[in-house]
Amino acid sequence: MLPGKLGYDRRRITGVRGTMKTVLKIAAAALAVIVIALGGIVADASLRIATEEVLAPDDGAPGRFVTVDGHKLHVATIGDPASDASGAPLLLIHGFGIQGHAAWLPWASKLAGSRSLIMPDMLGFGHSARVTAPGPHYTAVQQAAALADMLDVLGVAQVDVVGHALGGAVAAQFAIDHPARVRRIVFMDAAVYSRPRHARAGIAAIDRILVWRSRTGGPLSAPAKFCGPQPNCRWLRLARVQGSTDALLAMDETARESKDSPLQVARIAAPSLVIWGGNDTTIPVADGDRLARELKTTLSVIADAGPAPYADQPDKVARRVLEFLQP
Repeated sequence: MLPGKLGYDRRRITGVRGTMKTVLKIAAAALAVIVIALGGIVADASLRIATEEVLAPDDGAPGRFVTVDGHKLHVATIGDPASDASGAPLLLIHGFGIQGHAAWLPWASKLAGSRSLIMPDMLGFGHSARVTAPGPHYTAVQQAAALADMLDVLGVAQVDVVGHALGGAVAAQFAIDHPARVRRIVFMDAAVYSRPRHARAGIAAIDRILVWRSRTGGPLSAPAKFCGPQPNCRWLRLARVQGSTDALLAMDETARESKDSPLQVARIAAPSLVIWGGNDTTIPVADGDRLARELKTTLSVIADAGPAPYADQPDKVARRVLEFLQP
């Protein structure tokens, strides 16, 4: 009996080992296929970035350029900001989109009838310079300081401010650091307490592709969705400025590594209004409620609007902003 049992056990062990070897071979083959496919995707996207992101930042720029800390920043204006009839032009600070100030168009035209407008492209966005290394230049503190220097060049002492998403955080920092320069301020779906994080794989080459696909010229990016089949759409042209993908990647890396203290919004002295899209799933309405409570002001929730209420409900948002900004 015993020799027979041993023979049976040996056959069973041999069979299990053979099965495991087969499974490992299949797994190795599957992994090889995945690696090859991933390599193909990375190579294809890298080639597209290299061949598409070839424009100079100033290509087709509608505004003027100012140099701040050695970087060329672009600013578009409507009307004459230096002699605004209300006493302070309106500064629109855009969110995290490679299109920069172009995101405000055509909504800005609804404000231009009664106000002069200043629409800067923050560093790394729009027609402004692309810096492809992480660093303090991409923090809210430095972006706000750059806006102050830009206003000095324009000869503007005081402004009313609208800040959207990332621009809301920069607007808050600007109001904290330069209180005398802010007359009134509107926060719109502002990333004051938390900044949305982009998908990351932890592998540099793949992270670069993820940013390209979702943020710059990729097929699923905001510019691609906005532009659709339009061949000369401004958003896509701005996504094709050299260094765009790497600049956004550097901003994201800066945000992850930043040791900045939380924004002390309660220090903002200017009268404030908080506007939020009721359907914003990126920065929750709860953040807007918290911001309004800290500022001791009103939260205006715009129904049927997502993370960009000015684009989803342009007339309603324009009316609300202009009413609030009445001196």
